[in-house]
Amino acid sequence: MLLLIAVKGFSQPALPDFSIKKGEKDQRVLAWRNSFGKAVTVLNIQRSADSVRDFRTVYSAQHPELEVNAWTDTKPIPGMDYYRIFYTLTTGMYYFTKAQKIVTAYISDNLFNNIASYKNVYIEGDVNGILSQQNFRRLSDSLLANTSDSLLYKSDSTVIYKKYNTIIAMASGSGFAAGGTFISNYIYLNMDGNIVIHLPENEVYRYSMNIYDIGGTSVLYKIDHFISPDIILSKSSFIRSGYYPYELFKDGKLQERNNLFVR
Repeated sequence: MLLLIAVKGFSQPALPDFSIKKGEKDQRVLAWRNSFGKAVTVLNIQRSADSVRDFRTVYSAQHPELEVNAWTDTKPIPGMDYYRIFYTLTTGMYYFTKAQKIVTAYISDNLFNNIASYKNVYIEGDVNGILSQQNFRRLSDSLLANTSDSLLYKSDSTVIYKKYNTIIAMASGSGFAAGGTFISNYIYLNMDGNIVIHLPENEVYRYSMNIYDIGGTSVLYKIDHFISPDIILSKSSFIRSGYYPYELFKDGKLQERNNLFVR
């Protein structure tokens, strides 16, 4: 029953991708589709406190060949927030998915105090609509309990709804640490090889970014909206090492164009 609920609850990307969401009592629910069929011989879920190191297997699928599958971490350990899937094929090849973590939802400080209690609330952004005060509270409670999305204050009757971009890992107080390699005034590589973006705190919402694949032929990641001045893009989010062109915009105007080197 738990498996059926998890699978029904949200769509499953095909390996080497997977979905992760909050379950009851802060459980973590992972789900995936297997497009390789019986060619998958081993499938393990691994957990770590870091996005690239010290992963340990916490679950081994008894039937890795299933087309649709899911697993719930019923006893998550605080700080052990990153998950990935390791699987092998009958060809002898083995693979690791990108590491992912659940990031808690974000609601602007004092949002409810700044919303007029006698007005309906207009929702704009990635979700649009008009809600009564009561239904807006229900939306906020659901967002906090079940998603990693954001509600941002715009006016006393309007909020911006932004869906969480799964390639972004929030890093509080990451700063420009010693030992990093500067790429620009906004971006540097830290000592672990992860990409750190540092934006002006009071203008963070004005920035957006495109990251292209190697060769620059298509957009690999599109970040329409930043919600933190200090952000880490884990190198595990990139398929292989190399130079990834990027463009950083402010209010839709190009600020810089350069390359991110992922090693």
